Amino acid sequence: MGVRRAMDMVLEAVMKQNGFIYTYGPLIHNPQVLDILEGKGVKALAEEDAEKLLSCPPEKSSVTVIIRAHGVSPEESQKIKDMGVKILNATCPHVGKVQGIIKRYALKGYSIIIVGDKDHAEVIGLLGYAQGKGYVVQSPKELESIPPLDKVCLVAQTTQDTNRFQALAAAVRNKFPGAEVFNTICASTERRQAEVLTLAQKVEAMVVVGGSGSGNTRRLVKISEDAGVPTFHVETEEDLDLKTLSRYSIIGVTAGASTPNWLILKVVEHLKALGTPRGVAHYLEKIGRLAAISYILLAVGAGCLTYASVLLQGLDPKLSCPLVAALYVFSMHVLNRLVDKPSERFNQPGRTDFYDRHGNLMMASGISSAIIALTLTWFQGMLPFMLLLAISGLGMIYNIRLFPGQPGKLSRYRKLKDIPGSKTIFVALAWGMVTSLLPPLAQKGQLSTGTLVAFLFSSILVFVRSTLYDFKDIQGDLMVGKETIPIVLGKRKTEILTVSLLCLLGGLLIIAAPLKWATTVTYFLLFSFGYIVAYYFLYQKKILGRGFSFEGVVDGSFIFAGMLAFLWSIL
Repeated sequence: MGVRRAMDMVLEAVMKQNGFIYTYGPLIHNPQVLDILEGKGVKALAEEDAEKLLSCPPEKSSVTVIIRAHGVSPEESQKIKDMGVKILNATCPHVGKVQGIIKRYALKGYSIIIVGDKDHAEVIGLLGYAQGKGYVVQSPKELESIPPLDKVCLVAQTTQDTNRFQALAAAVRNKFPGAEVFNTICASTERRQAEVLTLAQKVEAMVVVGGSGSGNTRRLVKISEDAGVPTFHVETEEDLDLKTLSRYSIIGVTAGASTPNWLILKVVEHLKALGTPRGVAHYLEKIGRLAAISYILLAVGAGCLTYASVLLQGLDPKLSCPLVAALYVFSMHVLNRLVDKPSERFNQPGRTDFYDRHGNLMMASGISSAIIALTLTWFQGMLPFMLLLAISGLGMIYNIRLFPGQPGKLSRYRKLKDIPGSKTIFVALAWGMVTSLLPPLAQKGQLSTGTLVAFLFSSILVFVRSTLYDFKDIQGDLMVGKETIPIVLGKRKTEILTVSLLCLLGGLLIIAAPLKWATTVTYFLLFSFGYIVAYYFLYQKKILGRGFSFEGVVDGSFIFAGMLAFLWSIL
């Protein structure tokens, strides 16, 4: 959490700040992420050079200094304040809690013993709060060199080994009876270490992903090795010894606190390629994964949602309506994916690899699908054809630069995608039009109250789906400067907006049939509404995972709506 919070703060500063941005020392212990930040103009300063370098810019008000997740000592903090620059404090809240404990007990006259690595930035910062009465130890032997003390307070570096701390806590209590002991190891660190021990009993080899300079990553490696499992420490997928790893049937993967999700996913993708096919389940999983990567699953979902919309409006469920929607959704997602590659590099590296290998085939498929969809609507009438042509044209130019020149304060929005929150809103509206407006225009040439109900049903479902993806991909979007709704409004406000829309949809489905606004299929579609509420709740509680299982559950909601509509038509 602390590392993600620090990264988000830096990336948000990059999007808002026009001046100089510095981090007070390396933000986190991950060279790949630091390289990306440097490419965005974020420079890491060595503490001893910070004052000299920061005095160079002519206007200090244009300088932002970000205190890294490890925190700094009070002296360093004051030094930064004295420079007169803007400060963003990205200290991990867990580290801040330890700083508070040390400060409080130091004021009471306690000597502070810290279990940690002497040269680690976090420990150096913690020592600054001990008022010159701090000691750093890593083993019971080092504890022996500490002189007799009256009052002792014991804390730990937040990413320390749990077993080491417990052993030292027992030794401290033995040497200094009455010592105040605080287990300040971060809960996520403790969980990760426990998971490694549990995982080691189930696998033949372990891969630990993380920077070579990351202390907590090295501790995970040590725990795995001590458990007797062959362990491989890698920074990226390029470091994998695939020849050696191919000898193992079951491989465990874990990662250090500063390892971004996209690096872990890349390693997992390369390891999956080593797997040997195992029966029907393997091939079914492979087919499902291909359907998700290629947007075929999403296209089928669009067709099913259109079928439900058609029945909701009391229209004739002709095959052409779901087919047009499926072809349109497939073409727009594929073509825009081929144009907008950067964000997928961080959010879905597996999909990036797929499109790198099969880009020409997917391009041809996307263009063909768009042409076929437009041809079908041509035979349905001028109104549906013109509507599909219009939303297809907007979809095609979404990622294309419309205004030349370099972006500035007055010319920031050179593409439709540059409009904050545009993707989520535009996608929801486009789906609503193709699933709900095209069918009545094609069959009756006019709209009805049922059309409005169907439009809101489809648009809200798609909006919730897109927002959930925005939540999941927020750091990758920040990496490439994409201003999605959660980034613009903030996570809390976006959650309130999403829940409000879901409440609106639930109420609409309940009253639509009694008021004769739509057919009684709305009662069946309440189960679809419940499905969406359920997966949204499970994601917020971190029960619903990531990857392509996530896509199957979320995008499957549209297929579920179509199945419910089909059941209603039979009954």
